[in-house]
Amino acid sequence: MLRILILRPKRFLNDISNLIITMNVFSRSWEFTKLSFRVIKKDKELLLYPMLASFFSLLYSIAMLVPSIIIPILEATNPDYSTLIGTTEYIFVFLTYLGLAFISTFFNVCVVYTAKVRFEGGNAKFGESLGFAIKRIPTIFMWSLLSATVGLFFYLLDNIAQSLGKAGQIIVSILRGILGMLWSILTIFVVPAMVYYNLSPFKAIKKSTQTLKKTWGESILRYYGLGLLQFLFIFLGIIIAGILLFLFYQSGITAILIIVGAFLVYAIIVSLVFQVAEKVFNTALFVYADKGKAPTGYKSGILREAIKVK
Repeated sequence: MLRILILRPKRFLNDISNLIITMNVFSRSWEFTKLSFRVIKKDKELLLYPMLASFFSLLYSIAMLVPSIIIPILEATNPDYSTLIGTTEYIFVFLTYLGLAFISTFFNVCVVYTAKVRFEGGNAKFGESLGFAIKRIPTIFMWSLLSATVGLFFYLLDNIAQSLGKAGQIIVSILRGILGMLWSILTIFVVPAMVYYNLSPFKAIKKSTQTLKKTWGESILRYYGLGLLQFLFIFLGIIIAGILLFLFYQSGITAILIIVGAFLVYAIIVSLVFQVAEKVFNTALFVYADKGKAPTGYKSGILREAIKVK
């Protein structure tokens, strides 16, 4: 290190600068997480919404699984109907995307509304948030239609990629990855826009994009630290579970199943908590970017650093 400082001071300063930036990003990410956890601590029912979304999504997926099994069987026994069956396959894929998008968006609206009321100094109960989401069902359904259409488009790209050579598959896969990333970024504030302004899907995307351009710009991915923190918590659980398995592997299958089961429960809880924390923080970020002031419980300085207001 001393040799680098003497012989290549510019490189040394760049390395130190990068290290400081990394530490600052991690520090701010941890601060964001703590601030979001405060809201979750006050509104514990927030954790119920992703649980309900997962439960209903599972039921819906099981219901849609039946035709997905029947279709290949019919295609194998009735080759003449392959074109019709192929069209039916896309219909079921679209319906699957539609239902899952609707379930996810419905309960995300509940989360964002609960956070909105908390930011405004209120306390939205479980029934109140559900009631709000029910009133927004037409908007949620329209957004789900658009989301399912985009999902079907990506599904078609995947099918096209499979029919091409290796070079074509690589090109289409890269294109699909770029488009998927852009879609995720441009729609990051869609649900808050729907909750706060009851906007139609395209207007919500426009509002989301405007908010994004106004604030995050090219720095959006840099401050996406919640995913890293979630990984660290999961990794910690893996280490602890590994140690316990090493200590008790001779105790029999029951002990092993208990340890594995406990880890799975822990991983699910961590996933649910960070899902909610991410949505709460995105809502706070939307409020600050849209209205120019920090919501209750958030510090303006921290949010200003995160969104890099220009």
